[in-house]
Amino acid sequence: MITTSQKTLQHVMTDPAVDTTLTMVADMVGLTKDMATRIVESGLPMMANVANGDPWVFKAMFAQSVKYLPQPMPASYAKSGKNAAARQAEAASFKGIYGPMTETINRDTARHASATEQQAGQVLAAIMPAAVKALGKANTNGNEMGFGRQLRNLNA
Repeated sequence: MITTSQKTLQHVMTDPAVDTTLTMVADMVGLTKDMATRIVESGLPMMANVANGDPWVFKAMFAQSVKYLPQPMPASYAKSGKNAAARQAEAASFKGIYGPMTETINRDTARHASATEQQAGQVLAAIMPAAVKALGKANTNGNEMGFGRQLRNLNA
C-alpha cells in the first residue's frame, strides 16, 4: 500500500521539469541520476519538515512554489557546473531560505542517501526551485493552506 507521503514524493519526482532538472543537476555535480534522485528523495521531506516548523521558511517555499520558473536548459546547467560563483549563489539562495537548518538538512540528507554533505548541498540547492514548484502544482487549492497540506503529506 502506497502512503500519502510516498504519493506526494512520487508526484514531485515524476514531474517532467523535476526529472529533466534532476538529470542536468546530476551531470553538473558529477553524480549518477540515481544518486541525485536518492538525495532529493531524502532531502525534500527534511526540507518540508523544516518548513512545517518555521513560518518564515514555509512562506519562502510557498512563494517559490508560485513563482515563474523557466524550462530547464542544458546549457545553463553545464555553465553552472563550471562556474563556482553560480553554484555558490544557488547555495546562498538555499541557505537564505533554510537558514541555520541548512547544514542539518545537508548532513542528514547525505547520511540517508550515502552521499557527501557537499554533494547533498549542491543537489538540493540546484533542484529546490523545480521540486518546490512541482509540489506547488499538487496544491489544487492554490493557497498557503493547500501548500501546507502538501508539505505535511511529505512527512506523513
